[in-house]
Amino acid sequence: MSAAPPVLPIHAVAGEILRGLAESGRVVLSAPTGSGKSTQVPQILLDQAEIAGEIIVLQPRRLAARMLARRVASERSVSLGEEVGYQVRFDNRTGRQTRIRFVTEAILLRRILDDPALPGVAALIFDEFHERSLSSDLGIAAAFRAVQNQRPDLKLVVMSATLDVESLSGYLQPCAQVEAAGRMYPVEVAYAGASLGRQAAPVWERAARAFRDAVRNGETGHVLVFMPGAYEIRRTIAALESLPEVSGRQVLPLYGELSPEAQDRAVDPSDQPKVIVATNVAETSITIDGVRLVLDGGLARIARFDPRRGINSILVEPISRDAAEQRRGRAGRTGPGRCIRLWSEAEQAARPQRDTAEVRRVDLSESLLLLAAHGVEDFHAFPWFEEPDAASLEKAQALLQDLGAFDATGSVTKRGRDMARLPLHPRFARMLLEGVERGVLDEVAKIAAIAQGRGLYRPAREAAIRKTQIRELEDPADPRSDFFVQLRALQYAHANHFKRADCVERGIHAGAARQAWEASRQIAKMAERMGPVDTTPVDPESAVCHALLAAFSDQLCLRNDPGTRSCRLVHQRSGELRRESLVEAPLFVAAEVEERIVRGEATLLIGMATAVEMDWLEKDYPGEFISDTSTRYDASARRVVALAERTFRGLALSKPVPGEPDAGAAAEKLAAEVLSGNLVLKQWNAAVEKWIQRVNFVARHCPETEIAPIDDAARSFLIEQICHGSTSYKEIKDRPVLPVVQQWLDPAQLYYIDAYAPAERELPRRKRPASIRYESDGRAFIASKLQDFYDLPGDQLRIANGRVALLVELLAPNGRPAHLTDDLDSFWTGAYVHVRKELAGRYPKHEWRPVDG
Repeated sequence: MSAAPPVLPIHAVAGEILRGLAESGRVVLSAPTGSGKSTQVPQILLDQAEIAGEIIVLQPRRLAARMLARRVASERSVSLGEEVGYQVRFDNRTGRQTRIRFVTEAILLRRILDDPALPGVAALIFDEFHERSLSSDLGIAAAFRAVQNQRPDLKLVVMSATLDVESLSGYLQPCAQVEAAGRMYPVEVAYAGASLGRQAAPVWERAARAFRDAVRNGETGHVLVFMPGAYEIRRTIAALESLPEVSGRQVLPLYGELSPEAQDRAVDPSDQPKVIVATNVAETSITIDGVRLVLDGGLARIARFDPRRGINSILVEPISRDAAEQRRGRAGRTGPGRCIRLWSEAEQAARPQRDTAEVRRVDLSESLLLLAAHGVEDFHAFPWFEEPDAASLEKAQALLQDLGAFDATGSVTKRGRDMARLPLHPRFARMLLEGVERGVLDEVAKIAAIAQGRGLYRPAREAAIRKTQIRELEDPADPRSDFFVQLRALQYAHANHFKRADCVERGIHAGAARQAWEASRQIAKMAERMGPVDTTPVDPESAVCHALLAAFSDQLCLRNDPGTRSCRLVHQRSGELRRESLVEAPLFVAAEVEERIVRGEATLLIGMATAVEMDWLEKDYPGEFISDTSTRYDASARRVVALAERTFRGLALSKPVPGEPDAGAAAEKLAAEVLSGNLVLKQWNAAVEKWIQRVNFVARHCPETEIAPIDDAARSFLIEQICHGSTSYKEIKDRPVLPVVQQWLDPAQLYYIDAYAPAERELPRRKRPASIRYESDGRAFIASKLQDFYDLPGDQLRIANGRVALLVELLAPNGRPAHLTDDLDSFWTGAYVHVRKELAGRYPKHEWRPVDG
């Protein structure tokens, strides 16, 4: 039965869309909820744009792609899969006559990378682009590159309800901007959450309570409840069905993993009031007529990099304010409605305006591998809509090199191309390839599913359950990998049909086990395309461990000592193995690495360990080993030692072997300890420092002497000269210093030091010469009692070939400074009268010549 397309707000701007495509070939369309953009724009292009070819419409979710295709086919009175169809993972309802094809973003991305010419395709429509998945970012970049290089005739339309029009228009220039009106009735918003920071009941309980209150207040229409995932949906449905207020209503789930029939039941029109409990698949694109009340849990599953597991994970997080507005709009599509947000107004104000783009929050290794496998060599030159930060690109490339997908130059390898054919994180693609080659695909597929899913097994705290776990699951498991316990737990759950009671008695999460089992079957099916290998391993467990090494070689660990949990990792890291690990081998890889604060210090907690053998590393990674002799200072022995060691990616795999250190390196290490103050040269005394000050004085004031100053670098060099030929402090502590320092100058320059920066000066009335003190700022001082300077002309107190006047410190009879001058002649005719008046009465026995005149 067909449904005629209604008249919607998007039709008012159809002419602008068509003109924009005719003039520039690219349109950015801002169209709010209720405008009809998702169903009508593809039809406008097909019916009015004179396009000869296929129109591909990208949707962020499989559910939306399927349901929109069904809706458009109904409006056009055609069978689904003929003129209008859809293509999602594991489901293709299209044919040769298909003109409008709804697809998920990953489907288009791989197609356009395989063949940028896109033969037979006339237009691409990017719907709900505001969600900014990494696939959509890559897809629009690849499409724009195809337009620029191969397909200038390819039409591009990018649309969303909440779109950054200016940024997108600037990226796609030249392009037309079109804005459509929405058609939404008023929606009243209320908040039903605890104050910010307070503990709240589970979100499904709050949703049930809000539903009960709404029905008691007269709510009779359809109700749409937003929850983050299938688990929360099931809990919400159970809570709702326990209420008497739900009587007479259908309570239906709606999420991507449901069967098409179950999804249709939730969305199809119904005279009986419905309560649809959905994920954010119902936030955009899909219209559910008759919804008058939205109960918004305010949560969603967001893709984000999980540093503990080293992969991208789906985490439950609060939604942005933009997403909350999208959900609110679902209550105003066919009449006035209400939206009850199950959080507080304070929380709403604290939420970000919009979600961070995936390119800024996920691991990029899978995307980079896909691009590289399709000929993209310079990731910085790729036309990103929003370029990722350099650190994220570098980290992803380093991981791909460790996994063997990239070579040392950053080019994709044959193994990398094979890995790119599997739509999995590169770690697990690498592990599956190894599993296929070693004949353990089934076991490795299960491990991949376990590692990427929710935890299905953990040691229990209850004594009875723990005893059962040890007896039935842990003791019989091969101790070479913690994953073997997980595999036994999965096998047990499957053999017992995932019965919750049986699983709970053994600490197994039945739901997670069921999901892992189903996922493992899909993963194994994908890997089988790589070609079966007729191999039956002699030791299957070793083969599995080998596959895990291939996936986690970048997280290789070596215990510091037998029996200890502390260990060192490749790439200069250290950590501690979790207590629950069964692995006792000294060398292992870890599937989980988590940074934690332990005993007040940041450390890496390491889990899900797998033992590996040294000869595996030597056979599989021969180019990753480096044999080197390092020279280091042993503070306890106060000597320099040379240690020969063999490292794998910076991790020393055996105890260093002592050797004879290089003389130059030893001198450098000893000198560094002297400069830092840890070692003291006893002969580096005041006389040495005075001589250095004299050298620097001449270097500053007499450049014609070509004497280089003794700065910090020179001091380091001189100390190395003193230490040369020695390896211990005992050898250098009493070495002569001044003769080495004086070698800084040649014999001719030594003359200038004595002539231009003398160490002392004869004074007429003093028995011994007075010392001259040189300062680092270029000044020089001579100090003696005032009477010692009688009868001495001032011009005789100049040094540096007469360029610098000595600063004269005139001392009182008690040796304390009485006056400072750089012009002795002027002192006698000026300040002397005041100094004499002050001191003569206090020291009458000393000579105080009268003031002349």
